[in-house]
This record gives sequence, C-alpha cells and structure tokens, in this order.
Amino acid sequence: MGRKFGVRSVLLVQSTLGDIYEPAWLRVLNELGTTCRLFDAHIYASPSVIGRLEERYLWGLGIARANAALVGAVREQIPDVTLLYHGHHFYASTIARLRDLTFAVGIHNDDPFGLHRSDPCYRHVVKAMPHYHGFHFCRQCTVDDALRLGLPRAKILMQCYLPWKDYPHVFMGEENRQWQCEVVFAGHVEPDHRVEYLVRLFREGIVLRLYGDEAPWRRALPRDVYRHMAPIRNVRGDDYRRALCGAKIAACFFSKWNRDEYTYRSFEIPACGVFMLSERTHGMQELFEEGKEAEFFDSVEEFISKVRFYLRNDSARQRVAAAGRERVVRSGHDIVSRVRQWLRDIEEWRSESESASGRND
Repeated sequence: MGRKFGVRSVLLVQSTLGDIYEPAWLRVLNELGTTCRLFDAHIYASPSVIGRLEERYLWGLGIARANAALVGAVREQIPDVTLLYHGHHFYASTIARLRDLTFAVGIHNDDPFGLHRSDPCYRHVVKAMPHYHGFHFCRQCTVDDALRLGLPRAKILMQCYLPWKDYPHVFMGEENRQWQCEVVFAGHVEPDHRVEYLVRLFREGIVLRLYGDEAPWRRALPRDVYRHMAPIRNVRGDDYRRALCGAKIAACFFSKWNRDEYTYRSFEIPACGVFMLSERTHGMQELFEEGKEAEFFDSVEEFISKVRFYLRNDSARQRVAAAGRERVVRSGHDIVSRVRQWLRDIEEWRSESESASGRND
C-alpha cells in the first residue's frame, strides 16, 4: 500500500462525464486507503429537454438543487476534503459556504481562461475560484491566470494514463480486421491544421482511421473523405485501446482552445505500446526524447515524411513504441502517481491553511 496519507476522507464531486475522470479517481483514492464517496451533480437536473438545457447553460432549478444538495452532503458526511472535479455546476456562494465546512479544492483538465473562456460551462467555476482553498490545473498558463484572479493556491497536476485501461492489446482471431490501419487519430475537431494534415495523409494513400464526434468531423472533412471514413464514432474504454493498438502510428494533435502542450493522449498512446507521432511542443520535448521515445512534427511535410519513413521501417517504429511505453511507466505518468501527488499537495495546503488560521486567531 505504501505511505499512509493524512487525508482520511474525500467527497468527490462529479461535474464531468467520462471513465478517465471521477470514476478513476474514486477507484484510486479508495485503493490508497482514503475513504472516497461520489457526489454526482448530474442527477439533480430536471427531466427531459429542460434538464439538458440546465446542463448546457448551468442555470435553473436543477442546478440550484445540486448546489443545495452538495452543502447538505458535506454537512452530513464532514469529509476532510471536498474535491470538485471541474466544479462547473457550483456557485461562488456555494464554495464560500463549503469553506467553513470542509477543505474545498478543485481540479480542471481544460482551460477556463483559454479561447473558449466565454463558454457557459465556465460561468460559475471562474467566479468561484477565489473561494476555493486551492485548485489543480494541467498547464502553467492556467495556474498563472487563476492566481491572478485571486485563487489562494494553485499547482500543476499533469494528465496521465490509466494502467487498467491503457496497455498493449493482443488481438484475437479476426478482431484485428475491425481496427487495423496505418495511422489513427482519436480526438475532436478544431479549426486548426489537423484537418489539413489528415486529409493530406488520406490523399497520399495512407490507410487512415478517425474516431470522435461524428457531426463535427462530417462538417470539417471534404465530402469524399468523409464518405470513405464514415461512420466516425467515439471510442471509449476497451474500444479506445483497440483503436490505438490497431494502428501502426497514432497521431497526436493539441488543442489550441486549451493552450495545450501535451494531452491525455500523450501518455495513453505510448502506454498502449503504440508509436506516437505528435506535434512538436516544448512540453513534449521535456516528456519524451525525440526519435527515441516518440516522434514530432512542425509541418505537414514533416508529418507526411515521418509517417512514410516509419511505415517502411517496422523495427525502428517498434523500437520507438517500446521505448515510449517504458518512459511513461518509468516516469510515473500513471493516475496512481498523480493521485499520490495530489494527496501530498493537499496535506501541504491544509497545513498552510491551519497555520494561517492560527496566526489570525
């Protein structure tokens, strides 16, 4: 089990949907000996269309019910720490009330201060940030913006891979036919160069598979390319692993909306034992040795050239893929290591808060 942490109980507040977020944290916290319970904000939405509108705009009776219920749950359970994952549903006034009942902290994987900062999903969490005891983000620029806003404590907690989900997949029988390709990209569409690069790859005759939300890809791709790719669908859990492992090369593009220099895929792809061809960023160059543990590109010409080289050179591609997997495992880019870091940070923050409170008495 390893080190015992001082945080004995956590109320984990769910504002997202996805197995890599709150359910994974719930599992790991309990495995590490911290009693963790889940509070799901989504269950308080009103029925039918009204509930969907409440969830989209974070306004209405369902959102008010979630806020009142969270305060009640904290009063009843008295957790050492209340962790709001994204915290989209919760008013600044609610977080201010929680401060007197628990150590209230948050985590956000996206960038509430980025190009999508006007999105309704950020309307409450940004206003509430100064009332939290602390917050973790995935990128330094977001930490800096949050501290300028008045958040008392903020640190980086990098994204990660899940060891029970992201590992090399052994295909059985005819299963590989469904998933095999030369290059895969599993992700969303943005108005950047990714569509140009992937269309160019397709027109070069490379066997390409795309996974993600169907409608945005249908709008973004040329009609003939979309017809060849359709249906494009989201893949999660075991199917996400199969989609990666069925490819010889997994492409990795970064969100300009989120000012990303790396992403979950930066760890999931190598953890699955797959060769990663990623946009070249300073963050990626710190995480992986170029040409040994991953490959990078800056232009469409470099992207196409490296795809062609590594498709022709199986041994080089497999060597880089194996080294990439060894790097993410050795460097502790798994969720268990991240949760351990979070627990250490929370212990430090609680100690600071208690010392500051003692000085003010």
